[in-house]
Amino acid sequence: MRPLRVGAIGYGYTGKIHAQALLAEPGAQLTAIADSQPDRIKDLPPGVRGYANYEDLLKSEVDAVSICLPTYLHCKVALDALACDKHVLVEKPIAVNVEEAERMLRAARTTGCVLYVGMTHRFYPELREAKKLVDDGAIGDIVACTDCALEQLGFLDLPPWYLQRQFAGGGTALTSGIHLVDRLRWFTGDEVKTVAGSAANPYFGSDVEDAAQMFLRFERGISAEITLAFMREKHPLVCDLRVIGSRGTIVVHTWCGYELWNASGHRENMIYTDEPHVAKVQVGIAGEIAEFCSSIASGRSPWPSAEESTRALAIVMAFYRAAKNGEIIELGDVHAV
Repeated sequence: MRPLRVGAIGYGYTGKIHAQALLAEPGAQLTAIADSQPDRIKDLPPGVRGYANYEDLLKSEVDAVSICLPTYLHCKVALDALACDKHVLVEKPIAVNVEEAERMLRAARTTGCVLYVGMTHRFYPELREAKKLVDDGAIGDIVACTDCALEQLGFLDLPPWYLQRQFAGGGTALTSGIHLVDRLRWFTGDEVKTVAGSAANPYFGSDVEDAAQMFLRFERGISAEITLAFMREKHPLVCDLRVIGSRGTIVVHTWCGYELWNASGHRENMIYTDEPHVAKVQVGIAGEIAEFCSSIASGRSPWPSAEESTRALAIVMAFYRAAKNGEIIELGDVHAV
C-alpha cells in the first residue's frame, strides 16, 4: 500500500514540527506545503511543492491535509478540505467554538473522510505509562486529580496571535487547558458533570486570559482542579498531573517522567534527559500523525475521536461562561457529541 500523500497547510512554528514528523512517518508522504508568507516556502524539503494559498494545494494530488493555522481558520479550511474529499488532521483546539466544531463533524460524516484533532498528550510515553498503571490498579480508585500548565511564552516561542481572541478564540484555558481537560477525561474514564472557575489577565493585559483556574466534578464524584498561566517573566515549564487514588498517588511530570507512591513504596521513571523541549513535543506530534495515517490505512476510527476533542472544547467553553458569571455550570447533555 502506498503512503498517504499529505499536504501541510501552515508552515509556522507548529507547522514545521508537523512537516518534520510527516517526513519521518513511514505511512505518510509529505508532498506539498502551503503558507501565505512567501519566505516560508522558499526552501522546502526535496520533493515537496510550495503553494502560496491552500486552495491550490487542495487541487493537487494529496489524500489528506495537516492544518496548522491560527484557530479561527480551522473551521473554514477544514470544511474546504473535506469538500474536496481530503482527510483532515487539525491542530487543537478543533475550532474557536463548539458550533464550528459540530459543522466540521457533520461535514466529515457526510463525506466519509477522517477528521482528526491533534491531542499530543495522548501519545507522550510518560502519560501512557502512568495511565496503564492507573488502569492496572496501582493506586486503587481515583479520588481526585490536580493538573497544571505554567508556561513562559518566550520560552515556547509561540506567535503573538496566541494572545489575541479574534485569532486564538481564547487564552491559556483554551490553548493549554484543553489538553488538561482531555487528559483528565482520559485518565478518569469519566465525563465532566460540572465546571466552575476564574480567569484573569495579570501578565500581558491582552483580551484573553493568561491565568485561569478550573474546577471540575465528574459523574462518578471525582473532583479535579486545573491551574493555568501564560507567564511573562522567566519561569520553568511546569505541566504536572497528580492522580490521587484510594491506595496511592501518581504524578506525571510532562516531558520528564512520572513518580508513583503506593504500598510498595516510591517508584520513579524519568523518561527524558537533556533533549530540547521541541524534541519532546515532536514525540507527541509523531504519535498523532502515526495514528492518523494508520487509521486511514486500516479503515478504522482514529483515537481519540474528533467527537471527544469537541467534548473537551465544550467543557472549556462552559468554563468561560462559569468564570464570566461566577456560576457553576451543569454540562448535562449540552453539546454531548
